[in-house]
Amino acid sequence: MSEMKSESSYFPLPNLINRTSSRQRYLIEQISEALKVVSQVVSPVSPLKDYVAINPYHGISERSFLNARNYLRIFSDCETLMPLKYYAEEFRSGHFGIEQIQTAVEELESTKIRTHQIPSAEKIVELLQSLDEQDHSPDELKQKYDRPVRTLSEMLDQNSQRNWTEMIRDEISKYCAMHYDQGEAVWGSPWKELTLYQSWRSAAVYDRNLEFQGLTGLCRYISQLPHTPEAAMISSLKSLNVPPALWETYLLCQAFSIPGWSAWVKNQSEESGIEDPLCNDLAGLLAMRLAYDAALSKARAFEVNWGNYAKNRPVSFKLPSDTQDNELLRYTLLRASEIAFRDQLLQGLAAQTETAIRDSESPTHPVSVETERKSAQMVFCIDVRSERIRRQLESVSSHIETFGFAGFFGLPIEFVRLGDQSGDHQVPVLLKPQMKIYEDLHAAEPDLKSQLVKQRSLSSSMRKLWKNLRTSAVGCFPFVETTGLLYGLKLWQRSVGSTPQPSSADPQAAFSKSDDALEPSLNDLNQQGITLSELTDLTESMLKNLGLTKHFARLVVFCGHGSQTENNPLKAGLDCGACGGHSGEPNARIAAKILNQAAVRRALEHRGITIPSDTCFIAGLHNTTTDSIDYFECDQVPETHHQDLKTLIEISQLASENSRVERMPEINAPTMTDLMRRAADWSEVRPEWGLAGNAAFVIAPREYTREINLDARTFLHSYDHKNDPEGIVLENIMTAPMIVAHWINMQYYASTVDNPHFGSGNKTLHNVVGGFGILSGNGGDLMTGLPWQSLNTGANFQHKPLRLQVLIAAPRNVIDKIIAKHQDISNLFTGGWLHLISLDEQQQFQYSTDGNWNKIELTQPCDSRL
Repeated sequence: MSEMKSESSYFPLPNLINRTSSRQRYLIEQISEALKVVSQVVSPVSPLKDYVAINPYHGISERSFLNARNYLRIFSDCETLMPLKYYAEEFRSGHFGIEQIQTAVEELESTKIRTHQIPSAEKIVELLQSLDEQDHSPDELKQKYDRPVRTLSEMLDQNSQRNWTEMIRDEISKYCAMHYDQGEAVWGSPWKELTLYQSWRSAAVYDRNLEFQGLTGLCRYISQLPHTPEAAMISSLKSLNVPPALWETYLLCQAFSIPGWSAWVKNQSEESGIEDPLCNDLAGLLAMRLAYDAALSKARAFEVNWGNYAKNRPVSFKLPSDTQDNELLRYTLLRASEIAFRDQLLQGLAAQTETAIRDSESPTHPVSVETERKSAQMVFCIDVRSERIRRQLESVSSHIETFGFAGFFGLPIEFVRLGDQSGDHQVPVLLKPQMKIYEDLHAAEPDLKSQLVKQRSLSSSMRKLWKNLRTSAVGCFPFVETTGLLYGLKLWQRSVGSTPQPSSADPQAAFSKSDDALEPSLNDLNQQGITLSELTDLTESMLKNLGLTKHFARLVVFCGHGSQTENNPLKAGLDCGACGGHSGEPNARIAAKILNQAAVRRALEHRGITIPSDTCFIAGLHNTTTDSIDYFECDQVPETHHQDLKTLIEISQLASENSRVERMPEINAPTMTDLMRRAADWSEVRPEWGLAGNAAFVIAPREYTREINLDARTFLHSYDHKNDPEGIVLENIMTAPMIVAHWINMQYYASTVDNPHFGSGNKTLHNVVGGFGILSGNGGDLMTGLPWQSLNTGANFQHKPLRLQVLIAAPRNVIDKIIAKHQDISNLFTGGWLHLISLDEQQQFQYSTDGNWNKIELTQPCDSRL
């Protein structure tokens, strides 16, 4: 049965738009072009199980930072800058001073950023000090700003005592949750096989909820809508008298009145692979939203004279002029904050470089130190949380060398757990898996494997049965009466549950064998057509991009990372973003397994990468909540390396303890036990800070940063230009890991400066909807970004909203060639979304928004802490 017939079984289909009419074709082309713009501007959001950072400004990044802000504020209340009060507090706290303000003023005056004059640094300081003295200074930003375009419901709300916009948002949320439900609901939608628009129209024609609240005639209006979303949009826009010249802007306004659901539907549209903007669910969502406005206009006899509106303003609204919110002043203070952080970081790097040069030129400096073989080399993700544990490992033992690399370790895999048919995509969102890795038993016993699969299947069935009994319309009441005491016991156990303990076990226990241990397997790669040559290509690329092609240690560890939290729907956001919002354990274990293959090593040797026969690769996992490091397949390590591994485990335990001690003040944990408790406490809203505070991305050899405390605010990617004179490896880093780091930075930035639009509010109010997203409370828009507790201590901001500073230890001409090849990267730098710094010939150069390099004159530090 076709979709059209399925729909017609519920109500008759209205007449279609006459596509042969030239006038109608023009309108369809107009709506299609408007939808393309909306689809580009709206950024998608990932489902909870794969929740990763998405840059909410990605669709407008071809614009400059300030131009993008002005563009957003034509049709939404979105904000991209912090209020003046925040910068006054930062100034008072010493995070930046008058020197940084002066540098920012001079930098902005040298660009064509604005025709308005920027106040002097002295006047800005006077203003900040006066704000500091005013305890009740209002936030003028949203009180005075009146954006050019609003939805009809918003305009009606301004002229009445009702909140129609919120009621419409709740209705749309109800239907979207019903349509996209992934097993969370007890009663599924009978129209799930239809498109979003058809599903909504099939149900809403009988739903009189809003009619009882005063929106009379809604069901009749919906029943008269065309059956395709593009025709319905045209019909509603005509009903609202919106001229075609304003359709693009008005549709953007509609999308940003429900930004969360727009983001989710954009994700689903991309997943469906439907490229025609008229046929995907985003068009359906906008048709739904427009229908409510049109019905509301008829019911309340409320009309807007859009024709006169368009005559009084530029129809395109491309260059609005709005200086009422101190935009340029706040932007100057943002830049001053970034300059203060940049200069403190560069001063640390300069001091480290001078020390390294002085030591190398000293007659007492042993020449063999740099070439001495390390006892272990550990490869970590570039995640900012890895910076602290890497520093602690190297401080505990000089025989440990660490590297930074994308946490999926260059392996584009889908990891399928035992008994499952499909798995998790263990790759960045920019990539697609190229092979499946299946979980298997360490012992190749078919009976044991079959038994384990049956146990997992039985456990899954019992969970489903338990849920059905608990939610059944008939059985729920006796179920509660019968199991109430048991749930009380479960609640008590969760409240006083066991606290993870710091690892202090005998390292020798790691070598004990376990036949029922599960591990990723390479056995099915041949069936997938993955050849030895392809595996060699992957490992060669991995080692070259990592910069590890010689001087291998006896132990080389691929250390992924993952978090440990309870009762946290956004847990995936604390896991490895490079692994698609999952633990990096499978990638680390597969990387070690592949590089331990004799055939792969022989093939690599033919390509110029010789791995010593006594080098053993192993996998580890850094728990970012407890800072412990676990090692895998230790029983498969040759006996000749047992002592090396025992020593590494002991070093890791000490480094983990030092890292926890360092984290205790920042997470406000009075004891180490309290810090560890957070990993198992189901009521804990701040188990760890995640990537809060991220502000820089350093692409350089480790010696640039080894002795510097970067306070877990910096992404660290290993790179040595001497081994990459053509910049091939650097291009790979700038087009993939750098972009991922930028997206993470922008997600944290946007969630901080505008949590209502780009964050997810109060974590304690979160409710999972449909198994894929969260609502704040029991309704409203879908939440997309980070909760307030992940950004703020309750008294102060843990995350300082700064744009990412990218520091590259490479010649400027090499960087210029890469930028010239990639327009999207050029837009990020020239548009002010990223700040680029070249560490070239022991000097630092800033890449300006006009594409030139300017030597950096460092200002005096304001604060010793980065």
